[in-house]
Amino acid sequence: MVLVAYDISNDAMRSLVARRLLAMGFSRIQRSVFVRRGSYAVARDVARLLARLVDPSSDRVHVIVVQDRDWGSRIVIGGEGVDEAGPVHLF
Repeated sequence: MVLVAYDISNDAMRSLVARRLLAMGFSRIQRSVFVRRGSYAVARDVARLLARLVDPSSDRVHVIVVQDRDWGSRIVIGGEGVDEAGPVHLF
């Protein structure tokens, strides 16, 4: 899985980044957190794209590759039906 989390100060840029991630097949799991199946190649591609869009002096983006076994052991509270990308443990 490839996880993208960001803190982008400009509203228009934040919306653009969200649209681009959705167009690349990412699913939104939080307001500024997206995920999709993928490899390091996908992570590099999205990192290159976002590096061209965001302002590194005011914005921060994390692109993280999460192994399937780690993703499968995550714990999610609430939001039933929001994320279909693997097992979910609801309390």
